[in-house]
Amino acid sequence: MKELLIVGSGPIGLYAAFSAGLRKIDAFVLESSQTVGGQLNLYGEKHIYDIPGFISIKASELSDVLYKQYETYKNQIPIQLNETLISINKKDNYYNVVTNIATYDVKKILLTHGGGKFMPRGIEGLEAKNLDYAVYDLNRYKDKDVVILGGGDSAVDWANIIKDIAKSVSLIHRRTEFRAHLASLEIFKEKGGIIYTPYILKDQQIENNYIKELTILNVNTNELVNVKTDEVLIFYGLIQTKSSYEDWLVHAENGLILVNTKMETSVDGIYACGNGVYYEGKQKMITSGFGEVVQAICAINLELHPEQKVPQYSSLMKK
Repeated sequence: MKELLIVGSGPIGLYAAFSAGLRKIDAFVLESSQTVGGQLNLYGEKHIYDIPGFISIKASELSDVLYKQYETYKNQIPIQLNETLISINKKDNYYNVVTNIATYDVKKILLTHGGGKFMPRGIEGLEAKNLDYAVYDLNRYKDKDVVILGGGDSAVDWANIIKDIAKSVSLIHRRTEFRAHLASLEIFKEKGGIIYTPYILKDQQIENNYIKELTILNVNTNELVNVKTDEVLIFYGLIQTKSSYEDWLVHAENGLILVNTKMETSVDGIYACGNGVYYEGKQKMITSGFGEVVQAICAINLELHPEQKVPQYSSLMKK
């Protein structure tokens, strides 16, 4: 019987696996997709600016660094890809876990799944070869006219990045006010970016499966504007496929698992951390999730190994 099951191998799950290995917890990881990294894979080229120790780091590079750190214990703590948690059944002093592939008996469970699976929110019926919901290769936009739809941080951040290499970047948002940071929006304006607000997509001209022109409608004046484009990016947020928390036994509200300061859920022995949890003051940030992992793993280790009367500090451990 394994001591710990970690569900999810996004940034929080990878760090949890490393932290478990650091404390010699006998664990394994379930990942429902075919690769590790979680949501970092949705914006691999995007820079992140609030990770300690890095002035900035690409999401793909952060995923690589976390995986390399995890590899220290990959032989002791395997990651099982394409395996989805279906249900958890409580026994006397352990849990029977059912996946789409097998069943396991484990002593403790740590949910780091981020709240469920995510997919980009698109426009129904709109498909084209030059339409994307994430940036996979910046060079694709070099010297081109690019249109970006959206008003959040992802839309504005990418508009700023792409503007440095593109011929032009037009940012279209359905509201006058942006959800993105105002400082980022000001940078985009200073770079000569084009902004259309409040406009929505009305129609598109498609030739040979490529969008050549978008027709946008001003929601206040009904004015129509035609915008020519070589590439289109849509950042309307993500659609989340909720997990079945009833089958996982834990109590959740509004799609988030309620936890205490030790990251304990409503069920003894089941912990959770990352974007899928809620507690008063919760911040949905990768760095917050890292701190939650420390709380959870320390609490789990103390329950599994009560003979360790004080926490083991990483600075005192030998590799």
